[in-house]
Amino acid sequence: MTIRPATVTDAALLTQLSATTMREAFGPPHNSADLVEEYLESAITEPLLAGELADPKAWFFMAESADHTPIGYVKLRRHTPPRRMPHPHRQRAVEIQRIYLLQTQTGQGYGKQLMDFCLNWARSAGYGAVWLGVWERNTRALTFYQKTGFERFGFHYFLFGSERQRDFWLYKVL
Repeated sequence: MTIRPATVTDAALLTQLSATTMREAFGPPHNSADLVEEYLESAITEPLLAGELADPKAWFFMAESADHTPIGYVKLRRHTPPRRMPHPHRQRAVEIQRIYLLQTQTGQGYGKQLMDFCLNWARSAGYGAVWLGVWERNTRALTFYQKTGFERFGFHYFLFGSERQRDFWLYKVL
């Protein structure tokens, strides 16, 4: 697997990959297909992703197989962490806002490689901590983050389509 920076020219590809990974991660049996499609229509469109790719406070990276086929992606974003995050780490923290792999690629160590990439990137960019939100019912992701050394520090509610769901906030000191 190789990891490369994504650019605005990747907007269409990233939209397709994002939609697929969202359907796989959050579709039936976890949520109804209609609810997932409602979320995709409001949050994962090519114009929206093109705008996010152009945002100077956001960084996207594409994960590709040996033949350059996209298999996943990450988005890191610089903005103010939640107030509940332990104070000494809030000043120099970056959010891992999205980290997704195609379902066919999970269980092969690629998730760890993507996470290691994020942590190393954050360190080299001068950040002292990373934080993220994860759906409270995503037990696979919660287990992965716990094994990676993340600690829970709170929660917030996230509008997934028209349904309010709870995400746990986790952080890791670098």
